[in-house]
Amino acid sequence: MAQQLLVADEAMAEAQAAATSLQAEPATAPIDQVRRQLRIDAADFDFRQAVRSEQEVVYWLAAHPGQQTALLSLARGARTAGLVDAAAGLRALWRSAGMTDPAALRPHQDHSFADAAPLPTLLGDYRAAAQDTDIDWTYLAAINFVESDFGRSTGPSSAGAIGPMQFLPSTWREFGGGGDIMSPRDSIMAAARFLRWAGAPRDYPAAIYAYNHDPDYVAAVQDLAAAMDRDQLWLDRLYYWDTFG
Repeated sequence: MAQQLLVADEAMAEAQAAATSLQAEPATAPIDQVRRQLRIDAADFDFRQAVRSEQEVVYWLAAHPGQQTALLSLARGARTAGLVDAAAGLRALWRSAGMTDPAALRPHQDHSFADAAPLPTLLGDYRAAAQDTDIDWTYLAAINFVESDFGRSTGPSSAGAIGPMQFLPSTWREFGGGGDIMSPRDSIMAAARFLRWAGAPRDYPAAIYAYNHDPDYVAAVQDLAAAMDRDQLWLDRLYYWDTFG
């Protein structure tokens, strides 16, 4: 697992560096621009594949918390800031879902990454909502991931909640601001308004509990938000988890 983590970390860094370098190349003839874009797309795909490989390690660590110290020691040099928080968030999420055998759980790449709004757009929405409400963007991103895999599974839930942030229509009428419940930006703004109304940023645990009355849900959101706060790359990682393409 430590070796897989190190290899995935190196592959992510190399793919990011390659894409950045290619994007910085000066504009050339149209055919060269097409070739450059194909190489950028290939680098982006390599990054996604590295994230998916790393996800297997995070799942393993979440299922084997007693191996945490050994893994971190053996993977020294890898980009591990937030790893422990992400694993704890997974454990809480599994408890919330009633999973009784974490060691048997494996990632399932059953969603197209392109079925969600583009990641830069979502990050802009989180930050815009944070600026308007003073709600930390990482909590909005964590809720967006937990509730709908960034809008890839918009419901309705068994309780009738729908949209990227899974609002009940009755709650949406109060916090939706006249927007579209299926719109990522509108629903993220509504979630920020709800959390503000429920006590955040003064008391995030109470506000998240008001959003979903489940202590494990609260723990999952807090831990995943903490991972993103320690290293923003966790937003990219979570965004590409369980996806293909």
